[in-house]
Amino acid sequence: MKKFIFIFLIFTQISFAQENNSSDLGKNEIKFDVVSLVALGKIHVSYERFISNDFSVGLSGNFNQSKSREDDFENGKNRTLEEYQIIPFVRYSLSKSQIRYYFVEVFVSANQGKYRELERLLDQNNNAYYQAVQKEYSDFAVGAAVGHKFYIKEKFGIDIFVGMGKNLFSSGESPDIISRVGVNLGYRF
Repeated sequence: MKKFIFIFLIFTQISFAQENNSSDLGKNEIKFDVVSLVALGKIHVSYERFISNDFSVGLSGNFNQSKSREDDFENGKNRTLEEYQIIPFVRYSLSKSQIRYYFVEVFVSANQGKYRELERLLDQNNNAYYQAVQKEYSDFAVGAAVGHKFYIKEKFGIDIFVGMGKNLFSSGESPDIISRVGVNLGYRF
């Protein structure tokens, strides 16, 4: 009987210790996406607030800083050039663990950039000619993503995610589909 009581006490201490570890993680996390910077030349920073063990909300910002993507747009290789995105999101954890888990995400994106459109123009003598004209676009997208997140030393998080969204309003001006892909390195406090 004493062995059972001893085992019960050890088991409850271990379970309390695990519960305390999950609450010691903190409620806030600041993240930086290294894939967007290296592969796409975008600065992508995020803030995530953990509401419960299963839900979190956050805000991400993408800002284009790629000289090569701007040159490709200016030389006519790309029709659109995204300048920035502001992305509020909600995540739901699919696992019980707070140290390593899979998640699904729903997001909206306010995005803006430039696009080129071929227009027919008239010169002084009423002769028609075509010219690529640069214009601005603004749009709003809705999308979803899936990912995996894990922590090192319970403070340093890595989340890998992939998803996409559809722009809703600018038909033909903005890109139809926007991607949400990245590897975030973060600090939870």
